[in-house]
Amino acid sequence: MTQPELPARYRAFHSAGGALLYSALGAAWALLGVLEMRPVGMPEVAVALGLATGLLLILSVRGMQRANAVEEEAASPEASRERGLRGARTHWVFRVQAMLITAASAALVLTNRHAYVAPVTALIVGLHFVAMSSIHRTPGEGLMGAAIALAALATVLWVPGIPSIHRNPMNLAAGFGTALILWAGAAATLLQQRQASEPELPPQR
Repeated sequence: MTQPELPARYRAFHSAGGALLYSALGAAWALLGVLEMRPVGMPEVAVALGLATGLLLILSVRGMQRANAVEEEAASPEASRERGLRGARTHWVFRVQAMLITAASAALVLTNRHAYVAPVTALIVGLHFVAMSSIHRTPGEGLMGAAIALAALATVLWVPGIPSIHRNPMNLAAGFGTALILWAGAAATLLQQRQASEPELPPQR
């Protein structure tokens, strides 16, 4: 069954909002990696990551401004229903993600496996984006989520962990790895939105 096409303004806002979310989440994960590096590489690494985050946030806000300039369209009843379904499914995915992260973190702490909290959380976050991509028909988001999940699995398998949740190489790998993938996803989303918003040139004779 063919899905109804949602209004261009809605799609533009969704893309810019997604990029804004990826940028902010990437900053949070990068902060985890920076905290593990102390005092090595400070403050140079922190400044560089701050600049990268600031640039992506500014570009995301500009993307929101471009979306605001898109002409408002009246949504068809089918498109309105589709938006409602997507919203309900999105809220369900967020609730499941929160429950999984809480349960997994509690189980790891209770079994004295603190080192695995960050990569397991990253794995759940990656699967969250895979689920979101199927809801919103955004293959790029699914690719980003799969990359985060695979990086988290690689961290669990090949990066040595220590009992403490602090000074843990897994935090370093999961933090910077997830941040870089999220930022790459934000940049790709903004580039795609910008290309979609450019007017088509008339064919040359």
